[in-house]
Amino acid sequence: MSNVMQDSAFTKPVIDVQDYKNEPRNYTAEIRQMMHGFGDHSEPLLETAKIIEEVVLNQMRAIVKKACEVADMRESHFVSSEDFLFLLRKDKVKLQRLVNYLKLKEFKTSMYKTLDSDLDPFTDISRDDETSKTPFMKFLNHIDNTGELLNDKNLVDHVKHRRSMRIELMTRKMDEARYLEFSKARAVSFANKNRHKFSDWVGSAGEFTITKSGYTVLGYLAYETVAQIVDLAFLVRQDQNKIYGDSIDRLRLSYPNPITYKPYQYPKPIMIKPITPAEVSEALRRYWSPQLEITGPFHRWTLRKPHMKFLSC
Repeated sequence: MSNVMQDSAFTKPVIDVQDYKNEPRNYTAEIRQMMHGFGDHSEPLLETAKIIEEVVLNQMRAIVKKACEVADMRESHFVSSEDFLFLLRKDKVKLQRLVNYLKLKEFKTSMYKTLDSDLDPFTDISRDDETSKTPFMKFLNHIDNTGELLNDKNLVDHVKHRRSMRIELMTRKMDEARYLEFSKARAVSFANKNRHKFSDWVGSAGEFTITKSGYTVLGYLAYETVAQIVDLAFLVRQDQNKIYGDSIDRLRLSYPNPITYKPYQYPKPIMIKPITPAEVSEALRRYWSPQLEITGPFHRWTLRKPHMKFLSC
């Protein structure tokens, strides 16, 4: 994880029910659906969703602050998608995940434009859908001095692969009604349909103005933060239920090895219990533990107040 946030960027959430009811903007309902879409129970716990929402909000505000610093370095009062991409430059896997998301959005936009016109869709796409000409690809090519940043031929996204396996196991035995509900949960996002709600929720960027493309990337980072927290919570649960001994015994659990995974080994539907607040708190404690830093717990830099890493950057 390449970026760190200052100690003031995250504080342990203390959530009161009355405060939650009085808040004009919140994403608790959407986050519960996202949690289900990432593999949680169909009815995620409200308390867990509130904690995740508080973490996501603090993370997004800290990321906006970092992006504003990048925009200030190039003497601009507008925070664009390129400023957020710059924050991801040291993590090639997460950068490539975001680039693939932006490419898909560009492709969908070009498809809609083509369908609204009288042009041949295949001819139009072959001419106009050149991702190298998009602003974010131009920016990445500009900062990629060594050519390693966009070289994704040998890049393997193990995290996304594990997510896909978890979803595959979860949906295998679903009936039509449950699968439709799950599909709706997978389609929920932060900013695609209501950018103004998302901007009000994140708050003002001070003297800087976040562009539409900037909010697109920021919404993706918020969505990815929820996914990362769910991933970490499942890892905590896996450790709690770990079976020591013969490797065949470990197949009793619902955590397949991505390398040796075989569908026939899991004939029964997977029963998912809701992620608890304790699992989320333990996952975040491990992620932000100073003992996991390269410097170790006794380095002079760790004598300061603990700093928090970004989950999505």
